[in-house]
Amino acid sequence: MWKATILTGVTIFLFSLSGCGMSNSQGPAPANVNSPNYQNGYQDGCSTAHGDYTKNHELFKSDRDYYDGWFAGRSGCQGK
Repeated sequence: MWKATILTGVTIFLFSLSGCGMSNSQGPAPANVNSPNYQNGYQDGCSTAHGDYTKNHELFKSDRDYYDGWFAGRSGCQGK
């Protein structure tokens, strides 16, 4: 009986520690939708969604705003 009590206590303790670690994660920074590179990426992604593949590969690899904008444009313009 005491083994089950200790095991339950240890389990609760470990879960409480893992919850604390997860509460501090903030995830990726939100896209800056007002940046010129985001806007350019959105336009290029939208053109791609309409069948005209357009992408500035250098910005796509190096600029997070362009990258996020491109994917937002591609998904936001599909089927429109």
